[in-house]
Amino acid sequence: MDIDQQTRAQAQEVFARNLEYITAGRIREWVELFDPAGVLEFPYPPPGVPSRFVGHHELYEHMKDFPKQFDVHFSGLTFHETTDPELVIAEFVGEGRGVVTKRPFHQVYISVVRFRDGRIVHFRDFWNPLATIRAAATVGHMWRGLVDLMRPASKRGPA
Repeated sequence: MDIDQQTRAQAQEVFARNLEYITAGRIREWVELFDPAGVLEFPYPPPGVPSRFVGHHELYEHMKDFPKQFDVHFSGLTFHETTDPELVIAEFVGEGRGVVTKRPFHQVYISVVRFRDGRIVHFRDFWNPLATIRAAATVGHMWRGLVDLMRPASKRGPA
C-alpha cells in the first residue's frame, strides 16, 4: 500500500469512527477527531442555527446535547474516491427518533471532509434541516420557528 492509499484509508477510518461516536453519544471523543482549529460547517442550517463552528470548544458546545435530542444510527456509508487522499466525500443515511418527541428521524447526508495528519480540519455537512426539525422540535418550537421565518429578514431572530 503506497502513502496515498494509507492516507485515504486512514481518513475513511476516521470518518467511520465519527459516525460511531455520534451514534454512541461519545461527543467528547468525537470532538477529538478534529484538529484543534477544525471547522464544522453546515451550508444549509435551520433558522437560528449558526452555519460554522471552529475549534474544540465550539464543536463540543454545538454537539454536547445531540444524544439528548436524537437516538440515531447510520447506515449505507459510501465513499466517493477523489484524487486527493486527504479529502473524503461520503454519503450515508441517519435513522432513528427524536428523544423527546419520539418522532421518526430519516436523513440522507453528503459530507465533504478535509483531513490532515489523521484529523478532521474541515467538515462540510449537507443535510435537510426540515427532517431534523420534524423529529426534534416540539410544537411550540416549530411554531416559533415558522413565525420567525415569516418576519422580514431584518427582524428575525439571530442566525
